[in-house]
This record gives sequence, structure tokens and C-alpha cells, in this order.
Amino acid sequence: MNIKPLGKRDHRIDILRALALLSIFINHIPGNVLEPFTHKNFGLSDSAEAFVLLAGVASAFAYFPRFAAGAIALPLAKIAKRVVVLYVAQLASLMVGLGIFCFGLQQWGMPILDTPLNIDTIFAQPTKALIGIPLMTQQIGYHNILPLYVCLLIFLPVLMVVARFFGLGAMLFTSFAVYAAAHVFGLNMPAYPGRGGWFFNPITWQLIFGIGFFIGVRVLRGQTPVPYYRPLWWLALAYLIATCIYHRYNLYGTIPSVSWLPRNFLVNEKPWVALPRLLHILSLAYVIGHSRLIMGWLGRLSPDGVLSRIGRNSLPVFWLGTALSVVGQVAMFAAELGTAGQIVFIALGILAQAGLAYFLDYLGKASKAKVAPKPVTEPAQDPIAA
Repeated sequence: MNIKPLGKRDHRIDILRALALLSIFINHIPGNVLEPFTHKNFGLSDSAEAFVLLAGVASAFAYFPRFAAGAIALPLAKIAKRVVVLYVAQLASLMVGLGIFCFGLQQWGMPILDTPLNIDTIFAQPTKALIGIPLMTQQIGYHNILPLYVCLLIFLPVLMVVARFFGLGAMLFTSFAVYAAAHVFGLNMPAYPGRGGWFFNPITWQLIFGIGFFIGVRVLRGQTPVPYYRPLWWLALAYLIATCIYHRYNLYGTIPSVSWLPRNFLVNEKPWVALPRLLHILSLAYVIGHSRLIMGWLGRLSPDGVLSRIGRNSLPVFWLGTALSVVGQVAMFAAELGTAGQIVFIALGILAQAGLAYFLDYLGKASKAKVAPKPVTEPAQDPIAA
């Protein structure tokens, strides 16, 4: 397999990832005045799907070149290290978020136990919840994305093995087969001590990640990620327009169900990444990816611009954004923030995330200045961060 490491980082991916991060931050403060304008309100998918797709692309850039060349141990060790980092970040994020929510309960009577945040389970069954938290089976609202990424990275070596020894087509088939099996048999990661499964079901979401990995490997081969066909581009655009109308006018339930397909293939619920939702994120990626206007504009933006910096420091930025979004929820409840107050808070939150990204870039450049430069052998992509 002819795989060549990229000579430099593609800052367009960082910019797209930054836009997804900022959209997630806004969406995680429900009811604010800017939430209705994020792209989740104009179709069937949202920023989470976009970010997972981009994470698959970046994972191919970061880990697959050496793996495909036969140096298996190093990329596997890097994946294991990243899993540990994400796991620790999840535990810290959950505890900080839980602390902020509980402060809102104590100080202002915020009804965190009467809302679908899954915090009531911790209060009702604390000893079991303290087992579930380190197992990542006890999750709370707005803190359930990182466990998905931990599972995706654990599954990544399987995709890499299949891609290397059997080809990209076999890898994509394997990913889809796992996705289909999850729908047919209702497979999901268990939620303990609560009932049901994970909000972000890794067994279905891995298909979006796998498709991103497929795209990334084709880029490494010097191939077009997905060939451009004009009729397909217009069909994808038509689907985006149709689903926008469908979602904006709340036409759910008006289309007859297909009796021979399992319900999970069609229901628009987050754990299952149903076919209409999957087609939406793929259509969005195809339209944007083959739009000279959009991709050209992204390419002209500076690699050292604020969006590029946010995107390449995505894990710490996401971590801070998650904590700030919980502060925003408490502030909206306690202070009953109006339109101006909400906009000011969101603006300050974005500035804080941008400031963190600039600070981390500064630290990175300072540390690199202390060591002798080395030839570029592998892209410094940050594959999974938020």
C-alpha cells in the first residue's frame, strides 16, 4: 500500500474542527439566543457527526503511515497513550461539570435532579455510580462525548489492520457490518448503574469514524478522497435542502416507515446514527469537500489564525468549553440572563477558548525552539480531541 506521510498539516481540517467545537459550545448552553442558528437546526446531523468524521481523517494522518510501513509498535503505543489522555480528561471533565451543576443546586436550587442529565442516578445510587464513573458507564449530560472517542481509538487498530492487510474496501465493509449488526441486534455499550445504553453509541458511531479514516488514507495515497461526480454533488445538495425543510417544519413521522428495515435504521435518535442522519453528514461532507468556493476560502485563511489554533488544540479547548458551557447553564438559570447577557457570556467563552489555544501554541513553539529541528516524517495531527 503506497502510503506517504503528509509534509505539512492541513489547516483546513483544523478550521472545520474549530467551527464544530464552537458550535458544540453554543449548543451545550441550551436555550441561548444563538443556539437556533447553529447548523443542527438546519438538517438531521450536528457538529458531533462532523467532528467524528474529521477525527477519522486525522487519525489516518497521525497513525497509519508508519503502521502501513510495518512499524506497528510505535503507532499502537501512540494510540494507547492518547486513550489514556482522553480517559483522564473525561474523568476530570465529568467531576468538574458535576461540581458546577451541584453548586448551582446548592446556591440557587437549580433542578439538576429533575432534568434528563442523569445526575439523579448518582444521588440515588452513589456507591454504584462511583463504580460506573471510572468505567465510563455512568455519564451525565454534556459529558458523554469523550467516552465515545476513547472507544473509537480502541477500535482504530482493528480498522488499521484490516486496511493494511485486506484493503480499504474491506475496512469500510467491516465498519459497516459492525454498524448494521448494532442496528439489527440493538447493540450498545451498557449504562451502569442506570438502564439503557450510551447516548453516543460507539458501535454505530464508529462507521462515521471509519469513513473519515477511509478518506484520510486516500489522501495519504495521493488520491481524491471521494471522486467528484456532478450529478451526485447536486443530489447531495438536494438532500441537504430537503432535510432542512423536513427538520425546520417538523415533518417527522410524515414519511411511511420501511417495514423490512429495523426501526433503529430509520429513527432519528443520536445513539443509532440512523441512515437518514448518516446520509446527511455524508452529503454535507461531499458538498463542502467538492465546493471550490468553500474549500478555496478555507485554504486562504491563515494557518496561524484563531480558528486554526483552536482546531489544532482541540482537546484542551473542548475541555474548557465543556466546563464553561455548564457555567453558562447555571448562569442562565441563576441570573436569568437576557439576550445581551447571553451573547456577552458566549463571546467571553469563545475568547477564553481562543486564548487557551494561543497560549498552548506559544508553549509548543517555545518547547520546539529548545530542541534541534528534525525532518518531518509524520503529520502532527491531533486525531481525537473533542
